[in-house]
Amino acid sequence: MQVRFNTNDNQITGPGVQIQSKESERTGQKSSQTKRVNTIFAGNLPMNKDAIMLRKQQAQKKAMKMIQDAWSGDRKADQSMMEIREKSEQYKAEALMNYEKVAECEARKENLRQGYGVEEDSQEQKDLELLERARHPAGAVFTEEAEQRLKELQNQPLTEYQQKCLEILEEQYIFQNRAETAKSTAQFYSQSAASMKIERLKFHKMTDAQNNAEKLLEETGKDIVGMLWDEAKDHVDETYEEKREEEKEKAEEKEEQEEKVEDIREEKEIIEERIESDRENSHEAEESSKEQERDAREEAELLKTMAEAGMDVAGSGAGVKAEIQDMLHKMKLLEVDIKGIEVDEEV
Repeated sequence: MQVRFNTNDNQITGPGVQIQSKESERTGQKSSQTKRVNTIFAGNLPMNKDAIMLRKQQAQKKAMKMIQDAWSGDRKADQSMMEIREKSEQYKAEALMNYEKVAECEARKENLRQGYGVEEDSQEQKDLELLERARHPAGAVFTEEAEQRLKELQNQPLTEYQQKCLEILEEQYIFQNRAETAKSTAQFYSQSAASMKIERLKFHKMTDAQNNAEKLLEETGKDIVGMLWDEAKDHVDETYEEKREEEKEKAEEKEEQEEKVEDIREEKEIIEERIESDRENSHEAEESSKEQERDAREEAELLKTMAEAGMDVAGSGAGVKAEIQDMLHKMKLLEVDIKGIEVDEEV
């Protein structure tokens, strides 16, 4: 038997299955296998559609939650990455702004040098550069000659140009530190965003969620097909059971009718036998009546003949009638004998 599940929005396609049934004869002899091939549409079966729809809705809801959770996680990750990138850009802008301040400080010192007419290779300029390095060494290495000159400068007053340049240097140092700190922070956030991106590529949350959702819906579809198939089989079994009961009842009714027909046939034969017997009895009675009528007629004829011969028959009693009957009987025997003789002569 083939059970077909129509494909539409509320039905799922399932495979057909062939079922071979055996029916045994009533006489107990070996039964022959018969194939019943019918097509049953699941949509026409009285199935529990509420349970199937509920199962399907639950699976869809669960699959949607998987995708939504993954999507929400991706959105949060995207939001975090966006925030990190924004912070990186902010710190990059801050670093650039402070580097511009540093450049402005350098430009101001250059203007002072030109304003005071200090040559680039003059001792005053060299002493200024040595003092700047000493105030903010930043890992600088000084020669013995440079260290000796620094000791000498400690006992000498600074020129106005040198004093103003050192003041600008302190301001420049602040901007330089801010720029380097902002630059380092921007690099940190940029590396964090890159690491998050690499991690996301490793896990594929959204893709995995979609695959899991599809797998869930596929498994649910198979479960629903199984539910449909079980109900279809139950319905088919019930249908076949009902048909078997109907066939059994029809067979019993047919047997009862055949028994009634046989009883009627037997009764008819009995009636026919009775009718035949009554007909034979009626024929015998008719023959007997005709014979009696002939005897009476012959007796009357004989009495008439005797009367005409002058014999007194008026007062004849039972004895006379008996003699007449005996005579008639003998005459009949003679007649039969004569017929027999005639037959013998013909032979």
